[in-house]
Amino acid sequence: MHSRMQKSSLAQSNAKPNGFILLEVLVAMSLVASSWMGLSNIFQGMILRLGQLQEKRVELRKEMDKHEFAILATAQVNKLNPTSRKLADESIGVSRRSRPLPSLGRTTHQK
Repeated sequence: MHSRMQKSSLAQSNAKPNGFILLEVLVAMSLVASSWMGLSNIFQGMILRLGQLQEKRVELRKEMDKHEFAILATAQVNKLNPTSRKLADESIGVSRRSRPLPSLGRTTHQK
């Protein structure tokens, strides 16, 4: 009887498992899920920061336009003053509206 138990235990120890056990599957799924959540959180933060930077960029452009228009208006009022004329002829005196603006995240594809 003792030899039968040894043979059955040897047969069980030599048997190879056919697949993954439930614990391995659960661990793998939890690793994938936590990685996915972490990466999506990072992605959302990057998108939020990009939007904030674009808003700041637009505000800076508006302020720069106001400043350039003020310089241009001052130069037009004081046409006889050579210093004002020089400021109007500088590259900063040219409105940014005449320069091409980069895309602000808008799609140009039309359906």
